[in-house]
Amino acid sequence: MIVEQQVYFMIQSDDLDPEQVTQHVGVEPSRSEAKESRRGRKSGLLIPLRHEWILDSGLAESASINEQVEAVVNKLGDAWGRIGELTAGGATSTLVILRSFQQGKGFGQSGIVIDKESISYLHRAGADLWIDEYDLS
Repeated sequence: MIVEQQVYFMIQSDDLDPEQVTQHVGVEPSRSEAKESRRGRKSGLLIPLRHEWILDSGLAESASINEQVEAVVNKLGDAWGRIGELTAGGATSTLVILRSFQQGKGFGQSGIVIDKESISYLHRAGADLWIDEYDLS
């Protein structure tokens, strides 16, 4: 059963720091991190490798994937073309869907459906779709 699910939109860049991404996109991120701003606990290496700008859905983990995708799409509003400018300039943008499963009781439906309107926004932004699923049992 699903025990956790979340959706967020991420823009990564080697050159543009999170503040510059915010200025260009015109939307405040939920969180961000400057390139090589901390060290990994195990490796001691500087991470992240690229600047990261992240916009969370803002919904509870029990909200459906579809509801969370819609929330992210709505938060970005008319910024999709500006995001496309960033990806054309070398940044990467990704809609990330993360789900964790475990035996036993959980919530939500097991399928993922991304509607054509959301797909068209991702296409306009030159964005990828990353679906990451974990079996925690």
